[in-house]
Amino acid sequence: MISTAEIASLKDFTSHDRHPVVSLYLNVNGAQRPTRGDYETEFSILASNLRKTAREELGFTRDQQSLLDEELAAISEYLALQFKRNGTRGLVIFSCKREGLWQVNTMNVPVENRLYVDWKPQVAPLMETLSAFEQICVLVTSKETARIFRVFANEITEHTEILNRVPKHHGQGGWEQNKLQRWHEKEVREHLKQAAEATMEFFNQERFDRLAVGIADDLWPELEKLLHPYLKERILGRFAVDVLNASVNDILKNVNSLAEEERQLEESALLESLGPALAAGKSWVGGLDDVLAALNQRRVDLLLVESGFSEPGRKCTSCDTLEYAEQNCPSCSRRGEKIADVVDEARELAIRQGSRMITVDPGHPEMELASRIVARLRY
Repeated sequence: MISTAEIASLKDFTSHDRHPVVSLYLNVNGAQRPTRGDYETEFSILASNLRKTAREELGFTRDQQSLLDEELAAISEYLALQFKRNGTRGLVIFSCKREGLWQVNTMNVPVENRLYVDWKPQVAPLMETLSAFEQICVLVTSKETARIFRVFANEITEHTEILNRVPKHHGQGGWEQNKLQRWHEKEVREHLKQAAEATMEFFNQERFDRLAVGIADDLWPELEKLLHPYLKERILGRFAVDVLNASVNDILKNVNSLAEEERQLEESALLESLGPALAAGKSWVGGLDDVLAALNQRRVDLLLVESGFSEPGRKCTSCDTLEYAEQNCPSCSRRGEKIADVVDEARELAIRQGSRMITVDPGHPEMELASRIVARLRY
């Protein structure tokens, strides 16, 4: 998984309009593209379309076109001779060989097929993909054993295991049985307390976003009482699990199911509230012109874009202002340079400004009324 430092480095990288920078997002999910030839063919189609765009819409010179061909050839060679899928579902490559940039990132989540050329890496799709996932701590516990995991972007890592020898419940009857029962319950509480304390210690180290708990229903009330308030407010959900026999993949599936359910609820609530929010006209704007104006003013907190939405536009080479309907830059009055897709540039600008990005499925009435792109404003 790509690190925060690597992302920061990509955001800062530029070839200063000298050499083309190619950014590839390729879906290599084996369930959809079982053979190497499937995704190599997909890349060939993307590359052919990009060459045409660079020549006809971006106005690349012959020398620039030659440099672009070098980058595309290097990526093609890597796919054919070096790349090994090994469970990878998404492949992201940033390349500008003349400036020393060659970064390959494999991901456990699929990505939408995209190929860009610019003077800087196009990191928005990567940031949007990663921002859809939260850092999740998973505490899985029984009466005797507790395990703590970290889950992010479909990757799971185990961090610790707590094994306590809790005396088993006895059914021999009488006073002795009651004594053993109280002892057993005390030891179970101590184990759950230790598990809760270890989870809090992990939070202090990692500052995760959410907590998922795998536990039997009869143990949950006791554990819930022992959890620190900081952990309680981060509860994603809980699921039943056999701690000793559950595989890592079983635990990951349960956590992903909880996360996906919450994501769908959040997105649905957001879209349902969109109509009244846009009508109020205070904190939301819709339509490409108004959204670009808000982005140019660095006012966008959240950007919602309908999947597949694309429009040509212009970009000012002097101040990087994005334009859709206007021919000249509204900031400095210079004539903007044509770009093939101003929507993708809007995504990129939003990410670089620290805005949150969400792509929604087509067909929602409020998104259609808002011309397929809306923004929530910071002020």
